[in-house]
Amino acid sequence: MKRSRRFTLGSLVAAAICSSPLSVWAAETGISIEATDNYSCGALSNNIANVDNFRNRMLSIGGYSAGVRYTDGLVWRTDFLDPEVLPEGDDTHNFDRPGDAIAYFSGHGTCDDQTSTVCYSTDGCPDVAGLDKRCLRHNEFLFFQEGRCVYSQPRNIVVDRTGTFCELVNYSTDAVRFGEDPTSGDWAGAGLNGGINLAVIDNSCGITPDLYWPELVNAFAGVSTIALIMPTRVGDDTADVANRGRAFADRYVANPNSAVAPSWAESINSVTGGSGCAFGGGNHGIVGCGAHIAISAEINQERADWANRIESWIQLRDEANDAFGPTAWMSWIFTCNYDCNNHPFIL
Repeated sequence: MKRSRRFTLGSLVAAAICSSPLSVWAAETGISIEATDNYSCGALSNNIANVDNFRNRMLSIGGYSAGVRYTDGLVWRTDFLDPEVLPEGDDTHNFDRPGDAIAYFSGHGTCDDQTSTVCYSTDGCPDVAGLDKRCLRHNEFLFFQEGRCVYSQPRNIVVDRTGTFCELVNYSTDAVRFGEDPTSGDWAGAGLNGGINLAVIDNSCGITPDLYWPELVNAFAGVSTIALIMPTRVGDDTADVANRGRAFADRYVANPNSAVAPSWAESINSVTGGSGCAFGGGNHGIVGCGAHIAISAEINQERADWANRIESWIQLRDEANDAFGPTAWMSWIFTCNYDCNNHPFIL
């Protein structure tokens, strides 16, 4: 499913496809990976294997190169924070290095965006100061639909540097900025010392359905696309699997000219593990109902739609295809592990 939205007006718009922006080639080829299994707040088993499987498969053919690799206690909160926004940050040497094209994190997230409050429409959800709200479909009884209220709480990466204390990296409203470099410019207050064009955040409750703008726009500072896992029913979640990254990289190996964002969305069909969805289907790396979603944010609709529909693995390495700001448009594409056309997730 594909959507675009201009958030300055709040109106839905049709997708517009354009040719690639003209540029002088400047290759960014690095792939950096970070993953944690050794959590004191709930150990996982497959995150390190997941990122390794992604990068090893990507490097099995030419085009990309190895960046840094940090696992367990070597994954720090500061790896994801921009030093121009917060002095203690050091993403320049870690998750957002100059010369890298892709950075992939796999590990815990938080699901505090979800509530047990019953709703039948978004208007029926109680207001929470400072947050947007939605009524997320939860149950169906013949022609009767029941939902649960969800809110635009900041989304988090969870790290555990010592193996004894879990820390949160808030990428919704904190000092996270991805992709800034001399081409994209310093429009997000993040200087010019970043680089990545694709960030993969493979965690629990990575983004809340239909709350993409408040939960993610803060992180865009030149990065073309951010790829995430999106549970679409309260209580459902990302499965702890080792083959999600490999399924994504297989798209590049099969066709380096394929589009990156659709590759992430469609790769859900090749992931194993998980469990069934209440609306039919399920599995494919999701415990219950969910989707792979890729989101691009840009200065206008034409550029946002190009990044989200057309930009290929080869074009991803060209820094001249970085996002420009200030961000006014967001474009997204997702594929669910069930029929979410006939079972839309917002009531």
